[in-house]
Amino acid sequence: MCLSSSKPFSHTPTRLVLYLKTETHVHIPRLSRRRKMWREEKELEMNNIRLYMENQYMIQENEKLRKKALILHQENKALLSLLQTKNVSIVP
Repeated sequence: MCLSSSKPFSHTPTRLVLYLKTETHVHIPRLSRRRKMWREEKELEMNNIRLYMENQYMIQENEKLRKKALILHQENKALLSLLQTKNVSIVP
């Protein structure tokens, strides 16, 4: 095309424009990268939620075990003191 033509350059159809109009699935690299990044962000978010839930479950189980350990420790101290008082009463 000549530069001196009366038509502006933007109004002339090119092969690319015609190709893009006829194709239904056009691969646009930036858009694909955005979709990939969005998908990765969603996967990370879901992974974070899963890990958070697992962590909360572990914290609850840890609290239950602490309570059981405290009760066992108190029982152990009580039995030990009971044993010591029996030993003292047996020895004259």
